[in-house]
Amino acid sequence: MIESEYANTDFDLKSKTSFDTLHQELSSQCYALHYTNGDDGDFHAIFESDQQDRESNQTGAERDILLIVDAINELSITAKQELDACYLREFNIGFHCGDTWAFEHSLSHTVMAAISDSGCSSSLTLYPMRQPDGTPRT
Repeated sequence: MIESEYANTDFDLKSKTSFDTLHQELSSQCYALHYTNGDDGDFHAIFESDQQDRESNQTGAERDILLIVDAINELSITAKQELDACYLREFNIGFHCGDTWAFEHSLSHTVMAAISDSGCSSSLTLYPMRQPDGTPRT
């Protein structure tokens, strides 16, 4: 049996204009997966929390979201302006979906308020842990 479980939270950004200062400042506190000018002409970035060397009472998605929100709250005025110019500011919460009948993962009102207060949205991504033929993914 493959258990369903929290995988990670990506902080996804998209903008019509570059956001070099924002990228630099978030990269100093978060793990930058990529920052690129996409084929669509827009700028795209994905960050994850840098959990190393940080203490937190939360685990999983709550911890990761709050660590990124902390980084957002410490941004310079220029970086905040670049963040505000992003048309996508989203916490994308990912889960490995296994054989669990009903999997539940909740976020506290404190975390939901932190997402909202930072001017961001949230989404979910479900990663199947089995191939279409039913064999486990490796």
